[in-house]
Amino acid sequence: MALGAVRHRIGSGVAVLWPGVVVVHAAAVAVVLVGPGAFAGGETRPWRRRREAARAAAGAAREAAGEAFLRLDTAQRDLRISLETVRAVEPTDASADALRRFETLSDLVDEASASYIGVMDRHPLDSDDLETTDYDAARRELEAVARRLDDVGKELERFGGSIGPMIARADAALSQLPPKTEQARQTVRAAEAAVRVAVREGLASAAYEQRLAALHADLAELEKGAVAHGVGGTLALAARVTTTAQTLYEEADRLPRLRDDVTKRLSSLRTRAQAVASRADNLEPALSRLRQGYSAACWADLEGTGAAVARAVEVAEARIDEASAAANGREWADAVSRLATARAALNNADEAMAAVHDRLRDLDEVARDPEGEIERTRFALRDAQRLAVGDRAAAEEKYARSLDALVFRLEAVGDQVDVPHPDWWRFLTETRAIRTQVARIVQQIRDDRAGGPV
Repeated sequence: MALGAVRHRIGSGVAVLWPGVVVVHAAAVAVVLVGPGAFAGGETRPWRRRREAARAAAGAAREAAGEAFLRLDTAQRDLRISLETVRAVEPTDASADALRRFETLSDLVDEASASYIGVMDRHPLDSDDLETTDYDAARRELEAVARRLDDVGKELERFGGSIGPMIARADAALSQLPPKTEQARQTVRAAEAAVRVAVREGLASAAYEQRLAALHADLAELEKGAVAHGVGGTLALAARVTTTAQTLYEEADRLPRLRDDVTKRLSSLRTRAQAVASRADNLEPALSRLRQGYSAACWADLEGTGAAVARAVEVAEARIDEASAAANGREWADAVSRLATARAALNNADEAMAAVHDRLRDLDEVARDPEGEIERTRFALRDAQRLAVGDRAAAEEKYARSLDALVFRLEAVGDQVDVPHPDWWRFLTETRAIRTQVARIVQQIRDDRAGGPV
């Protein structure tokens, strides 16, 4: 019916049922005239339906194959970019091996892509003169090549998953490039501003400007980016520039405070050196009293104290002068170092003089009342023995042995006093050593009992 409307012309005795088929009524005799193509026309519709269905299926297969091709091409391109990043960030054996494996897979991708292009070239589906069999053949080949493209894509996906951690590290490093580079720029700008202020106030030496120039040169290298240095090299350079600039900024920023500190310390150390030199005048009388009142064993180790103090004062004064010259030349770090040396020398001088005066005082006291020194030591021993016994019937053997030994040692020390010229320094050193040992035993008793049942 789609080929034409049914028409009836009864009045004339002619009926047209289909184009090409005419029925003529004449005197009870029906003559059927069959036109050419009547039977062929009856076969046209099913054939066209099959052809259109085959064409639609081939078109769907072409679309699916095209999508598979684009997916594979995109996956290959993305993975290649990721691996190039990996190679730039991690130029290791592992990244080199990953690149080799990728190139092998890329060969498979290229082969599958070439097959797809070949099928597309062999089957121009937009042509109007194709038969059903042509469409069916195209569909089969397109479906096969789509499956091949998908299979290669899955292999590529599995490979990408196996190197996922490597890619993640590389992407993380790559994402750090912009912020790390910008941080380096900002720190250099801050350092430059601090140096300019210090120079304007007359605090910075020429070395600061030289360091700033070197820093700008490094920053210029950094601006060349990963193309010149690679991702890893660029990150390392950015870190170095940032650290160097931060150090320069901090040094330049504290120059005003450093100047004030150096000025103050120069004044105080000069005053202190003068005071030490003045006190040194009292050293010789103290040494003379030691020599006259006590045996050589009591003062022999102090004999060179006067010369040592004089040398220490001389060193201190020289370092103070050098620090002053360094401050005038705006070499603040050098000035601080020399002042530290001067202070150490004056400390040594103070300790040496204190040793002489303390020795004389201690010897005078023990010579005047040796029994008092012995009694202090004996009291410490008795106190320790009471602690060792506690609420027990007897002291623990390990404590008792140690304390008894110290009692005998103290008695031996007391015997040293009954001689014509006692070595009071040895006597005093021995009693102090005994008290020190007693204190250790007491602490041991307390520790032991704190850790277990009483």
